[in-house]
Amino acid sequence: MKQESVIMGYWHNWQEDTYCGSGYQQGTFANIDLTDVTKEYNVIAVAFMKGSGIPTFKPFNKLDKEFCEQIDKLALEGRQVLLSLGGADAHIELHSGEEEHLASEIIRLVDFYGFSGICIDLEQSAIEEGDNQTVIPAALKLAKDHYRKEDKEFLIALAPEFPYLRDNGKYLPYLTNLENYYDLVCPQLYNQGGDGIWIDEDSSWIAQDNHERKEDFLYYMMDSLINGTREYTRIPHDKLVMGLPANNDAAATGYVIDPTAVTNAMKRLKDAGNPIRGLANWSINWDAGQDRNNQSYSYEFIERYKGIVTPT
Repeated sequence: MKQESVIMGYWHNWQEDTYCGSGYQQGTFANIDLTDVTKEYNVIAVAFMKGSGIPTFKPFNKLDKEFCEQIDKLALEGRQVLLSLGGADAHIELHSGEEEHLASEIIRLVDFYGFSGICIDLEQSAIEEGDNQTVIPAALKLAKDHYRKEDKEFLIALAPEFPYLRDNGKYLPYLTNLENYYDLVCPQLYNQGGDGIWIDEDSSWIAQDNHERKEDFLYYMMDSLINGTREYTRIPHDKLVMGLPANNDAAATGYVIDPTAVTNAMKRLKDAGNPIRGLANWSINWDAGQDRNNQSYSYEFIERYKGIVTPT
């Protein structure tokens, strides 16, 4: 993937119910077509590829032909459309010997729909289920090698919840097994409540849900991953994308009240010689959604942070 700044968002491949209350604050997300996603999102992850056995994907409200045409249109605009594997409610359990079957299905879906690659969004038990920690990386490597032979790009992104990136964390086998293959890592800095990071510099604990020290939490979390310090594994700064919720309805905790906490943290990282690649959010549909009082969120996330990239 070209070394350009990233604003990545997830797109829901399911329908919002007509009643209010699907969000953490009883708001509702918006149903939008891929081609209506605002242009500043230059990486879009379609959620989700899942299912028992070998997981697969089908567009929920479009014929295959129309869905392919929408992805083609975004590609012509210079945007990447990934297929996200997993999700919070996905029961994915793969076993040794299924590597080639999974790789074949990934290649089939990428070729058929025109996806640019895969984002691994395994959560809860699915992270360690069966032989997922070895089978999924092996399949992704087979797929990437396949496209390398064809001189084509195949982007691999990982979206782990940040506690699983500690030394000996549950997500480390994916990073280790995909070394020199993954392109982006988007730690989810939300939905983790009081979990956080110990800062030796001032002998303090900064929790993920600490609004007063949000800038410090974001900075030190990224700094720890970049340098492999404070009991976290090391991830190259040019592959790191900060994962945040679009608003209070999108996640139980982690919403950034003051956007300068994000921009200041990113500036501090840049000033230290370790600029990260950009931002990711859950989700585009929530960014375009509405709160419990039917007030639109009006793409607050992208309006706040669109300046970190130059739209194509």
